[in-house]
Amino acid sequence: MGIVIADLAKVERHIRESERHLSRQREIVAELERHGHGQSQTANMARDLLETFETAQSKHFNDRAHLLLALQEIT
Repeated sequence: MGIVIADLAKVERHIRESERHLSRQREIVAELERHGHGQSQTANMARDLLETFETAQSKHFNDRAHLLLALQEIT
């Protein structure tokens, strides 16, 4: 049970960190678009990075769900 709790704590930390990265990357994309650079290579790269962060966050949420289920089975 201790390992599951430790893993859950790590995933929760990753979720919080990812939220900060997502928020900042969304700001960058919005700023590029606001300044008329929405079709630039930089904006495309920023959107690609945002998509990568969103995919990672989705994986973190899935990991958390699996760990919570494992924890319920143990208790």
